[in-house]
Amino acid sequence: MTQSAAELYEAWSRKSLEHALSEVPGYASWRALDPGPHTPIDARYAALPTLTKQALRDHFPHGFIPGNRDFDQGMASGEIELAQTSGSTEDRVTLIFHSPWWEASEQASWQLNRHARLLATGSHPEAVLASPLCVGPGYAPHPQAMKTRILGRHLYLNEKINPATWTSGDIRRMADELASYQPVVLEADPAYLSFFARRALALNLELYQPRLIFLTYSFPSRLYHRRIRSAFSAPIASSYGSTETGHVFLQCEAGRLHQNVAHCRVDFQPWAPRWNRPDHGRMLVTVFHNPWFSVLRFDIGDIACLDTRGPCPCGRRDGLTLSSIAGRTKDVTFTPEGLPVTVDDLDDALSGIEGLEGWQLDHLQPAAYHLRLLHEGQKNLTLPQHCRERLAAVYGPAAVITVEPGDALKHEPSGKFRFARTFFPVDHDALWRNRP
Repeated sequence: MTQSAAELYEAWSRKSLEHALSEVPGYASWRALDPGPHTPIDARYAALPTLTKQALRDHFPHGFIPGNRDFDQGMASGEIELAQTSGSTEDRVTLIFHSPWWEASEQASWQLNRHARLLATGSHPEAVLASPLCVGPGYAPHPQAMKTRILGRHLYLNEKINPATWTSGDIRRMADELASYQPVVLEADPAYLSFFARRALALNLELYQPRLIFLTYSFPSRLYHRRIRSAFSAPIASSYGSTETGHVFLQCEAGRLHQNVAHCRVDFQPWAPRWNRPDHGRMLVTVFHNPWFSVLRFDIGDIACLDTRGPCPCGRRDGLTLSSIAGRTKDVTFTPEGLPVTVDDLDDALSGIEGLEGWQLDHLQPAAYHLRLLHEGQKNLTLPQHCRERLAAVYGPAAVITVEPGDALKHEPSGKFRFARTFFPVDHDALWRNRP
């Protein structure tokens, strides 16, 4: 950072910390752990616990509202509303949501990508393709008119929870609506946009081309990215954040993820040294500038990979720079010998296989793994063996690997797709402990 930017970042970090500890009831038990204002700000943050989704549930709705704000008045005036996060059923949290804070966070993030800075004005038309349980007017059992699915400047294209249930009519309708609405930006869950691109190409549809694509909501698999690129020519940028934290990182035009330092603090906690992966860790996010909901050291639940290649070619230097988000922490699986394997590790191993369209892995027992795969076009009889070989190289010779080709992947109740799930007790906190 430049000196002035560093000073501003420290000032916002200090203000957010002291305001939370003095004014927000949910942090009352944290106050005794703060070493005090004469201690460097990074050390003060490091001395504090981690905010979890369970804590947000336990103290809802008043626990993380500053003492000078009134929940009932805020709801009555429309200054705040209730929002539910879009994770799996067991992960979903109801939050206090303040739209002006969210919009300011999003607009600040656009400065981190050259294309977004030029195209995203805040009034530009934007189309969204994702689960209706995550965004938009919500899920309805019957089709809704296009005008019903336009909220502000956003058109919400999808009406179904599982893209495997899209008919040819659904694909044609969404293609027609894209052409009619002509969005400058297309924001999408990469799984949904990949499936849409595949079906549209199979129908020989000529797709409207937006000027920029944001991938968000879930892990942007290399397979999905490749399929999207086969149908769309616009620059693609991954946007990363959450309902709790706002927009935390945005991918620049050079392909690296930059921290939105104007709106949040991120403390990186690397994995324990015994794993020999010091660039892997979790992100504890502190939110700036939200007058209604105080978020301090929130564990956002994903694995970040620090970029270690030196200064980014885009010229941005402020905050953390990541090479990638490696997937959810709870989706980390382990070899039979106990070594961690991230979603990104698996995607890297599988993405080069010709004919593979998508995948999901179930870690059934410490040495037992089951892969579901989605094949491209005609069923490829050699595809399961190629996948098994790649996974054997990741998990080692003691791994027992089964492979199941199919026509669709399994979605979560939210409509999102997880890449890896573990079906026996796993202590993921061990990633941060230096002893077994």
